[in-house]
Amino acid sequence: MAVESRAPADPSVAAPREWGLDLDVPGVRLDPSLVDPASHRLLEAVGVAVYTTDPDGRITFFNEAAARFWGRRPDLGELWCGSLRMYWPDGRPLPHDQCPMAIALRERRSVRGFEAVVERPDGTRATFVPYPTVLEDADGHVVGAVNVIIDVSDQRRAEAAAYAASAVRDEFLGVVSHELRTPVTTIFGNAQLLGDRRDLPPDVEAMIGDIAGDAERLLGIVENLLTLARGDLPTELAGEPQVLAQVLTRVVSSFERRHPGRSVVLEIQSPHAIVEADEAQLELLISNLLTNADKYSPPSEAIEVRLESTRAESQIVVRDRGIGVQPDEVEDLFTTFHRAEEARRVASGLGIGLSACKRIVEMLGGRIWASARDGGGAEFGFALPRSPEELE
Repeated sequence: MAVESRAPADPSVAAPREWGLDLDVPGVRLDPSLVDPASHRLLEAVGVAVYTTDPDGRITFFNEAAARFWGRRPDLGELWCGSLRMYWPDGRPLPHDQCPMAIALRERRSVRGFEAVVERPDGTRATFVPYPTVLEDADGHVVGAVNVIIDVSDQRRAEAAAYAASAVRDEFLGVVSHELRTPVTTIFGNAQLLGDRRDLPPDVEAMIGDIAGDAERLLGIVENLLTLARGDLPTELAGEPQVLAQVLTRVVSSFERRHPGRSVVLEIQSPHAIVEADEAQLELLISNLLTNADKYSPPSEAIEVRLESTRAESQIVVRDRGIGVQPDEVEDLFTTFHRAEEARRVASGLGIGLSACKRIVEMLGGRIWASARDGGGAEFGFALPRSPEELE
């Protein structure tokens, strides 16, 4: 199908009178209600493209916003609209006599739900949504139509950019998941198995310990990066009922096996607390807080972990006797890549663990906090809503 087009009109033509309307255009049937000067002043002031036609679809008025949108000033009397060329969103030509305004007048009804693309004389294109509305007089006779054109080009470009970004994110997640996490997990697991042997020379045992420690650190970085990379996924994380004490005990036991020199004091006051959560994300959340406490506190100081519940939520609090936190830095602690000056001096890191914790807690519908501890050290905790199953 050939693309219907129009020769660009003379820029000096269109709206020669004060309100942009030539009352003497041959063949254009004007209704007095459509040539009200006050109405045209109002349409000029609205800032969006608006034009009117007579009952046969001939243009009787258009505002300056419409002229800018079309990239041309059509002659009054042109049929249906002032676009040079139009296309459907999939690129198929859209003839002027099949456009929404033409349909509205032929079928004597307002048309909604259309989207199309206009091509201007300079070759640029814009995506728009039209709102053609048929106008009737007091007796129900059609006297013309008005069309409001909304330019949605920026919105569609933003959507396309978001889609492209999503594709890049998905590719990143795939690469990290399959090309990095899997081999790091294998290295870490095998290093742990080798470290359990009792017949190793001290130097070999130390090297294996270094491998296991660095692999564990790298694995934590990978898991946290994956969590942060999912930042534009739905804000709620689907999960299943989890007995919080069981998950906490399992994570603490695993942590103690990997850090035999660190004492962890576990206190469970709510052994039957249940929360709705993804098990892997919940384990990562607890592990991040334990790792953070271990990293920034002396090896001789115990880490205290407490599980308790209120009527509405269950809380896990991790306390240490480390470098503590400054009150004015509490909010920044959960910002990606942020690290306090004291933390930089004590240990290396990327500043992603706590931000990943915040992301997980937000997805689970909970809250997270940090505060200085009396006597030195810090308290990091999170609270999650108690499961309806537990409250029944």
